[in-house]
Amino acid sequence: MKNKESISTRFFKNTNAIDIIFYLSFLASIVVSILFDKAQLLYVTPIVIVSIILKYLSLTKKKANPFFVFALFATLTSDILSLYCFESCFEWIALFASLYLICCAFVLKKYLHIGKIRSLLSFPVIVSVILITYILYTILELLIYSIPDNHIFFIFLATLSLIVYTITFAIIYINDNYNNGTILLASGIFTFFQIVLVPINEFLMFSKTFTVIIIICHIMAVYLLMNFIAKTEVIKPEDIKNKFF
Repeated sequence: MKNKESISTRFFKNTNAIDIIFYLSFLASIVVSILFDKAQLLYVTPIVIVSIILKYLSLTKKKANPFFVFALFATLTSDILSLYCFESCFEWIALFASLYLICCAFVLKKYLHIGKIRSLLSFPVIVSVILITYILYTILELLIYSIPDNHIFFIFLATLSLIVYTITFAIIYINDNYNNGTILLASGIFTFFQIVLVPINEFLMFSKTFTVIIIICHIMAVYLLMNFIAKTEVIKPEDIKNKFF
């Protein structure tokens, strides 16, 4: 009982106004995505991203990475355009989404230490690569015949950016140099599903269920990545212990 009380007390002590705004706007986004039209998310979802930006700045203060701040504003812009005018603004949406992914990959670069190559060639990794490649190929094949020609370049741009980002966070996780690597993995998986589901939902088969999943995946992806970057200290290469031989 004492442990439960201490945990709850610690939670409320560590919760500030920014956290409350995040939790409430996140909950509101889920409720709106379930009960109302997708366009209504324009009034709540951007607030979630703004709260994440403020949380990151409050955690890092003067040490905030400008590239990650730019990435957060890029995804905020992409979200607003996506909810306001997806089809007519698709090129800009894909461009800002790609900027977000590339900037995030660049920010994660300092955590990227290429370890023993054998760890990257294990059976689970090879199977995962094949599965991801198959999913991307299948979706691209469907989209090419379902979208206007002027959208194709931006679809490939977003896909390439997603691949770069996926490779980056996957290597960091596989090398297992950071205790909270699972946070980064979860963020990456959420990002992958969100990016993949958006064009399916908008161009191939719209579903309110997909909209709810996309919103949850997107917010969790950004929030978890922010936590990893804000709270994870970079390990020096000489301090890394090789786990694979």
